[in-house]
Amino acid sequence: MTETTLPRFEQLREQQLVSVHRQFSPEDLEQWSRMAGLEQPIERVPEPLIAGLFSYLLGMELPGKGTNYLKQSMTFAAQARVNEPLTATVRISRLRPDKALVNLETICSGDNDRVICRGEALVLFQC
Repeated sequence: MTETTLPRFEQLREQQLVSVHRQFSPEDLEQWSRMAGLEQPIERVPEPLIAGLFSYLLGMELPGKGTNYLKQSMTFAAQARVNEPLTATVRISRLRPDKALVNLETICSGDNDRVICRGEALVLFQC
């Protein structure tokens, strides 16, 4: 790929990062439970809601528009609590301009920098 075909890719830098902050209320969890078809109330933030924070960051912030997920892995170290302030961060760990691929590290932390999960993502940059 050349600069003329993917000029925004050329603006990306290794170690570049973005974060989003979010708390999930009891009402958020109740709504998610209904949409998921769960009959019992949940008391912890479901892992898919945390994964959604990374999806938001990758698709809207970094790399942003034109991002196509190829794979993602996450390892959960702890459960996120209701109303706990969460910070999800993605950081570019490797750029592969020949294939327009971006490797990213992902981490979500809670109160007092308590690690909720860590992972990696690989995306194809198309715009």
